[in-house]
Order: sequence, then C-alpha cells, then structure tokens
Amino acid sequence: MDVLNARLEALERGVLSADGRTNNTENMCEQIAHIERRLGQVLADHAPLAQGLEKYTKLKGVIDGDGDLDLSRQLLGVGAKVELVLLNDSAVHTLSDLRTIRDLQSNISQPEYSAAAELLPKARELEQQHSKQTGELRRAVADISSVVDRYHAETEALSEMFVRWDQILTGIEREVSVLEAASPVFPSSRR
Repeated sequence: MDVLNARLEALERGVLSADGRTNNTENMCEQIAHIERRLGQVLADHAPLAQGLEKYTKLKGVIDGDGDLDLSRQLLGVGAKVELVLLNDSAVHTLSDLRTIRDLQSNISQPEYSAAAELLPKARELEQQHSKQTGELRRAVADISSVVDRYHAETEALSEMFVRWDQILTGIEREVSVLEAASPVFPSSRR
C-alpha cells in the first residue's frame, strides 16, 4: 500500500508541476474537482460542446466498446454515426457548401458560357459605345440644364420688369387722377 501512496503522490506532484501552477490543492480529488468546475464553465460557454458531450455520453458504451470495432460498428446505427459527424461544425458547413455547389451545377454548365469567349469582343465594343453615349448624355443634360436655368432667369427678370412697369403705370394713373380732379379744365367724372 505504501508503494501505491508513493506513486499517487508522485503523480500529484507531476500534475501540479506539469501545468506550472503552484496552487493550494493538496490532493488529487481537489484537482479533479477544479477540473470538473472548469469543464462546467467551458460547456456553459459553448453550447455545441455541451450537446456533443451529452450525445457522446449516451453513445459512449457503443463507441468506446471493449475493443471489438466490428461489433461497435454494427451496434452504432447510421443516424448515430451521422450525429457524430454533424457534431463537427466544419462538416455541417462542408455539407452545406456541397449542396449549394450541386444546386448551382446546372447553372454553371450553360451552353451560353461556352460562347462567351467569342462574344467578348462584341461586349467590349458595346461597352465603349455605352461609355460614349453616357458622356454624350451628360453633356446633353448639362446643356439642357443651362438652357432651363437661363430661361428661368430671363422669365424672372421679365416678371420683375412687368411688376415694376405695373407699379410705374399705377403711379402715373394716380397722378393723372389727382391732376384731373384738381384742374378746372378737365371736368370731373363724378356726377
């Protein structure tokens, strides 16, 4: 029994010194409790890990088995094998990408794509024409905007002149009315 205790103490010293910590844990049970608490925190922070551990715990007897791999493979159903594969997030992403690629395969193999190289010079010519027409459109819009701005400026100037002329004519008519009323030569239009 002394040999067993000595080996256990040597193991404890090795574990405590291996991870570089000098903490207050004095025996292996406290160290295991600390590790279990830390595992609980990690599982709480990472839900997929907790789900994977739960699934593993349910299937542990079949997966780990007693060394008879053929028996384990036979006992483990296809659904359980798929669940184990799907625990890995990269496998889920890979399967999703493969489904997307399979769905897009018919679009990739269109006969129009084989003629694309032949049509490339025509597409470049159309692109140049489009660029040229875009420049012409910008110039035409600028010219039209300039004409519209000049039209509005002249219309506004004419409106101001009309208002001023109306004021001048109204003032002259008022002065004429005053002169007519004051002058004995012009009979008053009042009766």
